[in-house]
Amino acid sequence: MIESFNIHNLPKDERPRERLVKFDKQAFFEGPELVSPEEEKKHESEMTFSFSSDTRRYYFGHKKGRSFFMVEYFDSLPDELTETEKEKFTKETRKQGETEKVVYVLKYGEVPESSEEMEEPDPSQSKKYKVAPSRDFERGMINSFIADDANKQVMSEILANHSKLSPEEISQIVEQTFEAYRKQDYEAIRVLSSSFSEKVDEMVRNEIRERMLPKPKEIEIAQLVEILKDKKVLFYTGAGISIASGVHDMDQLQKNLGIEMSQKVDDLLKKAVANPQSVIDSWEEFIKAAFEKPATPAHQSLKTLAQKLKSQIFTENVDHLQERAGVKATHLTGSWLKENVQPEWLKDIDVVITV
Repeated sequence: MIESFNIHNLPKDERPRERLVKFDKQAFFEGPELVSPEEEKKHESEMTFSFSSDTRRYYFGHKKGRSFFMVEYFDSLPDELTETEKEKFTKETRKQGETEKVVYVLKYGEVPESSEEMEEPDPSQSKKYKVAPSRDFERGMINSFIADDANKQVMSEILANHSKLSPEEISQIVEQTFEAYRKQDYEAIRVLSSSFSEKVDEMVRNEIRERMLPKPKEIEIAQLVEILKDKKVLFYTGAGISIASGVHDMDQLQKNLGIEMSQKVDDLLKKAVANPQSVIDSWEEFIKAAFEKPATPAHQSLKTLAQKLKSQIFTENVDHLQERAGVKATHLTGSWLKENVQPEWLKDIDVVITV
């Protein structure tokens, strides 16, 4: 019904290394660590991203000044590729639990060996960190929706509003969709998706997003000032704070790279087999912006507030714009939060302010 893709949604033993600073409670309430732009430039800039679905994975990286990417297709290559294009892939057999999986791999650049890239380091051994990609909110949102049987009626109403299917057809599709998602049967999901047009599929997605995504409360400046006067706050930033400086958000990055997981053969795959350097050029455009663009006035203001209030800045952004403003943000992932921030610490936080 609703085909989604994962961004860096990998099993623990397949995740690229995360270089993040280990926290203790005292550091949590001391405010951000100061860092000069000159000092930040000396740090080795590393970044990895993984975009994946049940049929393939695109893995991008930048390490020691060099960029690379890897395309992996699971089980088989798409028929739309020519035999010459298919010959550019290397066939590998990998063990996944008790079963073996055939993977077709195309590499460009100095892609690290799996054993080197996938090991789990001790974060306390290094002050360096690897920026963290966005979590897969889309998949989590759909799973939450499917988990509640009451949403079968909701989905039936959505399909009735946006499709020409009969009530009997809608009832059957809804039951089969919930069952397929709960079993993680992605082949069945693809078959069900073909029951109606891409336009209807997108309308269904949008309505589910509208119903499931949290709606943050917007406040006026005067209200914010009152909160900051006597509350302990934690700042949490997203892509919006950096767009003004020219750093793309995730949607724009995927568009520039040509990633469209709903298509069997998207523009990225076409470029990867025909002109791989063009893929690297698009990727390095993002890398350059993430590590070289100047801080925005919002980053500068946030630095001043965080220092004055002794508040930490958490971010899911991959850029270093907050560091260029003079303080170090904590670039995090969900797994890092669980391992480094104790739940009882959050009891002392009155408000999380998202920017």
